[in-house]
Amino acid sequence: MTATESRPQSAVTAFRSPATSYYLLVAATTILVLLGLAVVLSSSSISSIRSGSGSAYSGFIVQVIALVVGVVALVVGSRMPVMFWKRIAPWVLFASIGLLLMVLAGGRTVGGNKAWIDVAGFSFQPSEFAKLGLALYLGVVLSRFRHKLTNLRDVFVPGGLVALGVIGLVLVGGDLGTALMMGVVVAVAFWVAGAPARFFGIAGALVGLGVLALVNTGTTRIARIVAWAEGSCSDVNECWQQTHGTWALASGGLWGLGPGMSREKWGYLPAADNDYIFAIIGEEFGLVGTVVVLVAFAMLLIAVTRIVTRSTDRFTQIAAAAIGAWLVVQACVNIAVVLQLLPVLGVPLPLVSSGGSSLILSLTAVGVLMSLARHEPGAQEAFKARPSVVRRSLAVVAKGTRRMKGRRRG
Repeated sequence: MTATESRPQSAVTAFRSPATSYYLLVAATTILVLLGLAVVLSSSSISSIRSGSGSAYSGFIVQVIALVVGVVALVVGSRMPVMFWKRIAPWVLFASIGLLLMVLAGGRTVGGNKAWIDVAGFSFQPSEFAKLGLALYLGVVLSRFRHKLTNLRDVFVPGGLVALGVIGLVLVGGDLGTALMMGVVVAVAFWVAGAPARFFGIAGALVGLGVLALVNTGTTRIARIVAWAEGSCSDVNECWQQTHGTWALASGGLWGLGPGMSREKWGYLPAADNDYIFAIIGEEFGLVGTVVVLVAFAMLLIAVTRIVTRSTDRFTQIAAAAIGAWLVVQACVNIAVVLQLLPVLGVPLPLVSSGGSSLILSLTAVGVLMSLARHEPGAQEAFKARPSVVRRSLAVVAKGTRRMKGRRRG
C-alpha cells in the first residue's frame, strides 16, 4: 500500500477512535470561543463607551472574566466521573429553581424580561443555570423510570411536572425565547428516553396554543411577528434589527471587511455583541467566517451524536442529547433569526455571544459533554494508550538534544 493510499485509511481509523468525540468537542469549542472573543472585542466597544463606563474595553473585560471562570468549570467538569454528575443533578436543578424564585422576588428587568440577578456588580441569568439543571436531572430521572413512560401519569411524575415548573418560572419573568429552548431540552430528553410518539403530538399542540396566548399578551411580540410574516420590513419599524443584521451580512461579502471594521456596530444594529453577533461575524469575516461557525457547531453535533449512539449508559445518552440540543438548536435558532427565517426571539449564540452567564454555563455544559465523552466504551483505554502532549514534547526535545550532542562529537 502506498503512502497516499494509507492516509485516507488512517483518517478513517482516527475518526473511529473512541476518543474522537472528546477531541471534536475540544476543537469546536476552541474555534467558537476564540472567534467569539475577537468579535465581542470589536462589537462591544461602542456600546461600552455609550454606557458611560469610560472604557471601550469594559464589556470585553467582563467577557474575559466569564471566559476564565467558564474554562475552569470546563476543565474541572471534564475530569469528573459520570457518577458525579448523576449525584449532583438534583442539587443543580433545585439550586436553579431557588435562583429563579429570587429573580421573581427582586430581579432586574432587561428588554421586558425579568431574568437577571445583580451580585457584586455582575449580572447573572439563572435561567442559563436551569438549562443545565434540567438536562442533568432529566437524565437521572428518565434513565431510572424509562420503562414506565408508556402512560401519561408516569410521564408527568416526576420528570414532567418538575420541567413544567421550571419553564413556568421562566415564563412568569416574560422570557419566552429561553422557555422555548428549555422546552427543546425537555422534548429531546423524553424522546431519547423512549417516550411514545403520541405524547409529543399532544405536547406540541399544547405548546403551540400556549405560545399563541403568550404572544398575544405583548404588543411588541405581535408587531415583530406580523412584520416578519408579512415580509414588509423597513429600517424604521419593528424590523430595524433584522434589516440591519441582513445589511451586515450582505456587506461582508466572501472575505469580510476585516477584524474590527464593522459599520453596523456603530449604533445601527442593536445587540450587535449578543443576539446579533452572527451578523457581525459575517460583516467582518465574510461568508468564510460564518461557514467556520456552522462547521464548528456541526462538529459539536457529530460529537454529541457519537456519545449518544456509542454509550451504553442511559443517563449518558439522555443528558448528552439534552445538552447537545440546548447548544445546537439554540445556535440554529439564533442564526435563523439573523437570516430572517424566524422572528426575533432574543436567544444568544452559545459560546460566541457576549454575556457572562451564557458563556460560563455553555462552557460548563461542554465540560459535562467532555466528561461523558471520556467515558465512552474504549475511550479510557484510548487515552491511556495515547502519550500525553507533555511526554511527546519531552521526547522530541530529548531526541533533538541527542542529535546535537552527536554532531558535536562528530
